[in-house]
Parts: sequence; C-alpha cells; structure tokens
Amino acid sequence: MKNLFSALIFILLVGFSFGQASVKTASDLTSIKEKGVGYITLPSNLTKEDVASRAKYYSLYFTVDFNESTKVATIKMVENDERSRAIIVRFLAGCEVQTINVAGETISRDQLFEKYLK
Repeated sequence: MKNLFSALIFILLVGFSFGQASVKTASDLTSIKEKGVGYITLPSNLTKEDVASRAKYYSLYFTVDFNESTKVATIKMVENDERSRAIIVRFLAGCEVQTINVAGETISRDQLFEKYLK
C-alpha cells in the first residue's frame, strides 16, 4: 500500500513538473511568422537564467529576451524561415512546456508549429 501511494505521488509530481505557456492572442504567435517577432508567456517557475541557458543553443535561429517579472519571452527571428520557426518548438521543450494556451484554447507544442508558425 505504501509503495502504491508513493508511486501515485511520484506520477502526480512528474505530471505537474511540466509547464504550460500562454499567449494572449493568436497574433502574438502569427507575428513571429509575419514580422519575425512574437511573445510567449513562459511558466512561472522559470528564471531569467533558466531561459538564457536554454535559449543559447538556438541563437543561430532566434534570440529570446525574457522579462522575469512578467514571464514574457520576446522571440526575435534571426532568419525568418520555416525551419528556424520549427526550432522554437525545441526551445519550448527545453523549457519543459508541454502545452500552450492560445487565447483560451490549449494546444500541444506540435500543434503550435502546424497552426501558427508553419
């Protein structure tokens, strides 16, 4: 019984350890494709150092400016092509984002690319 309880607690902790990002409006995402700049609110547990350490791997594709007080990441494309925009999904995975709330609609990282960035 104790092992079952411990396993249940572990599963719940793992499930809640992944965050959800959000955007206020779809245009915050579509502007990445249209203008090369967009905004995503990252999970509240991330710090400026966390975001910088994850974003540094993708500097050939985009830069990330993170406001720690609002948790808003400003993504600026270096080269605004489909391949570079697809790399944003990897960055979000590195930030442990599983889903994105887009103006009330919850979508997966893959759906984010297909629907807004492709």
